[in-house]
Amino acid sequence: MHETPREIYEQIVRERPFCERNEILHDHTCQGRSTMEHAWIYRGKQITEKWAIIRLCEWAHLGPGLNKRINEWLSLRHTIDENLKKYPGKDWEHIKKHLNKQLKQWQKES
Repeated sequence: MHETPREIYEQIVRERPFCERNEILHDHTCQGRSTMEHAWIYRGKQITEKWAIIRLCEWAHLGPGLNKRINEWLSLRHTIDENLKKYPGKDWEHIKKHLNKQLKQWQKES
């Protein structure tokens, strides 16, 4: 696990809500401190770009609410296709379609 680069950390704290998942999905009551989740790994290393890091409460990141696919979906909301071209080993279009489909299922279940 890598630390979030200081400049990116400060930008995220300034610009994003305490817990992005709760802000967007309204699927839980936040618990614990605010944390940073590196949502993607590429070639064995965490992607440390701003778009790939999301802010979550402790419950949604490190606790029983952890859902890595939701975290990946949340992070993709912060990027553009140009950023994803730096990581050609992933089929980003397929990943986005799959996560959007899963999101609809999660929303039905909650």
